[in-house]
Amino acid sequence: MEIAKNIPRDKLPNWLTKEILEPFDSGLASVFILHGDINCLISDPYTQDQENRSYIKFREFWRKILMDNEMVIFYNIASGIGFLKPGMETEFKKAAGIIDPPTSTGASAVSAARADLANKRALPNEPALCLELIDKALRNRKGIVTIINSAHFIAPTSGGTPITPNDRINTERLRNWSQSEKIRENGNLVVLVSDQASKISEELRLNGNEIRIAYIPKPEANERRIFIKTYTSGSETQKNILRKLRTLRKIFSRQESGSDTSFLNQQISGLEEQIKAFPDLYELDPDLNLEIFTVATQGLSLTQIKEILVQNRKSGLPLSLSTVNEKKHDILSSEYSDVMEIVNPIKGFEDIGGMDHIKKFLISILDAIRKGDTRRVPMGITLMGPPGTGKTAIVEALAKEAGFHMVKKKNLRSKWVGDSEDRNEKFINGVRSLVPIVIMNDEADLGEANRDSPKGDSGVSERMMQSWMTFLSDPRIRGKVIVINCTNRADRIDPALKRSGRSDKRILLPMPAVEEMPAIFEVMFRRYSIKTNIKDFGKYAEMIDGRSGADIEAISLSALDFAGRNQNSEDEETIVDDAALVAAIRDFIPSASQADIDYMTMVSLLESSSRELLPNNIVKIVDGIQRRNLIPNLDSILSQIRERNIVSI
Repeated sequence: MEIAKNIPRDKLPNWLTKEILEPFDSGLASVFILHGDINCLISDPYTQDQENRSYIKFREFWRKILMDNEMVIFYNIASGIGFLKPGMETEFKKAAGIIDPPTSTGASAVSAARADLANKRALPNEPALCLELIDKALRNRKGIVTIINSAHFIAPTSGGTPITPNDRINTERLRNWSQSEKIRENGNLVVLVSDQASKISEELRLNGNEIRIAYIPKPEANERRIFIKTYTSGSETQKNILRKLRTLRKIFSRQESGSDTSFLNQQISGLEEQIKAFPDLYELDPDLNLEIFTVATQGLSLTQIKEILVQNRKSGLPLSLSTVNEKKHDILSSEYSDVMEIVNPIKGFEDIGGMDHIKKFLISILDAIRKGDTRRVPMGITLMGPPGTGKTAIVEALAKEAGFHMVKKKNLRSKWVGDSEDRNEKFINGVRSLVPIVIMNDEADLGEANRDSPKGDSGVSERMMQSWMTFLSDPRIRGKVIVINCTNRADRIDPALKRSGRSDKRILLPMPAVEEMPAIFEVMFRRYSIKTNIKDFGKYAEMIDGRSGADIEAISLSALDFAGRNQNSEDEETIVDDAALVAAIRDFIPSASQADIDYMTMVSLLESSSRELLPNNIVKIVDGIQRRNLIPNLDSILSQIRERNIVSI
């Protein structure tokens, strides 16, 4: 493979130089799977100077850098075989055996006519036939670059079901290319392009094959900064031209009727022609500077950033930070809607009543992140306990206080063949693009089935689990990706996900203590702007001992409803008084039974990883569960607690 002249390799993206060119030049691989942001905009390697930077689409990028190769083949299942230059088709047909080479310098007229007819014959579109022709060319000729787009349509993943004979032939042919010494000796390169590697046959992705996988990531901060500057500030040369244009146009507008403006017109026309070489500039709100815009677009591709700029221009207003955030949320929600929910965290630690020991621990994590001491940042946290105890609120508050993105992981399994692994890969790649990030894995006991449980899905669940655990074990994400598993039943989570290194801290969140409830009431009344003349919520806490924070939220809103119904007039301000709150408490029916709450609390206690993070009233909680004696096997659970010295009971 030859890179076009006048393009230094340091002007090329890392995914090309590091993940394709270096292994190819070293003879380590001739076939590559390229996936990720394949609809990206790429800085034009011919115009990467700061004064005149421009961006081109993925396909145009390949055309520019491959201009000096003798044969460049493009193939996709819809349009068939195409070439970078017209003359390459004839040479391809010769290499593929469609046109017989002349047997002597004086070939007969009949042979020449046959060759001309063969040259005019259209190439097939059907994948098996096209790959057969490309196979012959790769083996018979040197210096061929082949780009196969949407390769997952040609060699799709099986997803545990039998694949068609044609797909099997295509897959085997591609694998043979990767193992062919002849193709490698010829210096031929094949790139299989797909948005997700998992869509391509798993047989081509096995470690035993000699196919390398390259990934195009979303742009990092410096790439986004340069791109945004190009389209919002421009270069000094561009600014000078625009200033001159504005000045000359003002002069032109002041010219008297009948005066000679030919020289002025000539100057204006020349500058207008010059400015065409530069990209259009988009106006930003004064509060949206380059650095803020760069940070705000984390997780977006350059194509998506350009989309925001173009769409906002239609409004006729400068682009504001609020618009960027709104558009970003819409774009990411649409892009990842099947694998994650994008959350905009708005509640911090001040919006959480009680749990002071948990908040203190999380604040220490934030302190470590700010100091860059990632050794103190857990790779993952598991929050355990009955429903309604504040697990979601804690996750949201951590993301808000850290200034991290927050997403809720969805169930990645699908009934459609191959779709589960596609979703898993998409989720992990999406997370990588959004760092720093807090991931909430809600109902982790349901979303991540135990590996020992029967599945009957031909290993799909095992591969998904292994991929996820490999990601969680990567020390490079420490301090950048915080995964928080939330569960009511910690005993059902796969042990591999709970071990240290993947979930360093496993924390029990029981029903709030009576002492914590007044603070929770105050938070709920403040959150919903509920007016009250109650000064002390202490006595009400005693009335609802054993209820959760979510229960207190429901009771608070119910009290507002009771107060509203007892108003004397519509104009009267609704104020929750003692009578309304007591009525709401007496009316409330809890959603979970005491036996369920006790069991969830005890199994979570058994899974806890830190005595320091146990609630101060844990002995009182266990004593109460002992007295009620509502759950089966309680003696066995208590015996384990004593044996491991979790608490003194």
